[in-house]
Amino acid sequence: MGRLRKTASVTALGLVAIGLPVVAQETDQELREEIEALKKGQQEIEKELAEIKQPLRTPQKAAPSGPNVKDKIFDVSDNPVKGEQTARLTLVEFTDYQ
Repeated sequence: MGRLRKTASVTALGLVAIGLPVVAQETDQELREEIEALKKGQQEIEKELAEIKQPLRTPQKAAPSGPNVKDKIFDVSDNPVKGEQTARLTLVEFTDYQ
């Protein structure tokens, strides 16, 4: 048994009629095979989606920080300095990942 579809149909003269119902000559078996193929494709998409979602569900570990340099003494004796030799120094790291 065929089913109705709205498609473009080509007549014997080569003219195209758009939007007219055309009876497709598909059998029940072809329809079942098409449905099974669609189901299989949907299952593959769901599997891939689950694989994509898995890392998002896992809690992310904090990125490793740099070495702890708090209260560390740096020797800058070979470099020119301006100001007191015992002045405190604050290091600030700025990173832009855009």
